[in-house]
Amino acid sequence: RPADARQRSHSAAWHSKNREPSKRGRRFKLDDCRIWMRLVFTAFREEGLLDHAPFARWFKGFIGHFIRVYEFTAPPYADESFEWSANAENIDLYLRRGRAMLDVIDVG
Repeated sequence: RPADARQRSHSAAWHSKNREPSKRGRRFKLDDCRIWMRLVFTAFREEGLLDHAPFARWFKGFIGHFIRVYEFTAPPYADESFEWSANAENIDLYLRRGRAMLDVIDVG
């Protein structure tokens, strides 16, 4: 893996045409990190990867520790994001709102 692979992939994500125009080119902020954590935990749950409690605890801690690379205020939200992903009503609301997490966007 090239030494700068992480930087290049992050830069590509920051400048992605899939981001809102107002966020394009901007480094990830707290709301981006919270949304990402919620979606990662949701995906892992859907695949059954969080069914093994020791792994789930480790993974939540891992995400909570390393999310600070993107936003130093994000780690305390790992627990909330983990719990959010366990509630099917949250996922349904997210989908009904056009894949938007209005309780997180521009908060914090």
